[in-house]
Amino acid sequence: MATLDSLSLFTGLGLSEHKARETLKNTALSAQLREAAIQAQQTLGSTIDKGTGTLLYGLASRLRDTRRLSFLVSYIASKKIHTESQLSAALEYVRSHPLDPIDLVDFEQECGVGVMVTPEQIEEAVEATINRHRPQLLVERYHFNMGLLMGEQGRWGKEQEHLKSGLAGPGGVAHTCNPSTVGGQGGRIP
Repeated sequence: MATLDSLSLFTGLGLSEHKARETLKNTALSAQLREAAIQAQQTLGSTIDKGTGTLLYGLASRLRDTRRLSFLVSYIASKKIHTESQLSAALEYVRSHPLDPIDLVDFEQECGVGVMVTPEQIEEAVEATINRHRPQLLVERYHFNMGLLMGEQGRWGKEQEHLKSGLAGPGGVAHTCNPSTVGGQGGRIP
C-alpha cells in the first residue's frame, strides 16, 4: 500500500508513471522525494504544479546534506526558488557552506531570490552580448564557442534561452552547430 501511495504522490508531482516506478526502486531517493513532497504540501496543499514537482525531484536527487532538505523545500514551496538555475545555485551554496547558521541574505543573493528580469532587459542583454562578439561570430560561424556567450548572461532570467534563439532562431542551437543548416541562412548569423 505504501508503494501505491508513493506512486500516486510522485505522479502528482508531474513524474510519469514509469519515472515514478523507477524512482521507487531507489529507496534513498524515494524516501527523500516523499519527504520533500510532503513538506511542500504543507505550504501548497495537496496539489503541486509540475514545475515545482520537477524542482522537488531535482532537489531530492541531488541534495547530499539531508539536514538542508526542509530549508530548501521551503524556498521551493514559497516560489522563492522557481528555476533550475536557482536550484543549482542553492545546492552549490549549501554544499559549500556546510556549517550553521546559513547567512540568509548571502544565500538569497547567490540564488537569485527576488531577481526579476523583464523581456526588454533580456533583449538588451542578448543584443549587447551578440554585438560584443559579432566579428568573431561572423568569422567562426557555427564553430564559435557558445559557452563564451552563455557565460556572460545572467543566471536567473531566461537570457540564455533568448540568446540561443537570437543566434539561431527558434529551436536554434542544433541549427547553430550544424553546418548543413547554416547555409540556408546565407551563412550569416543575425
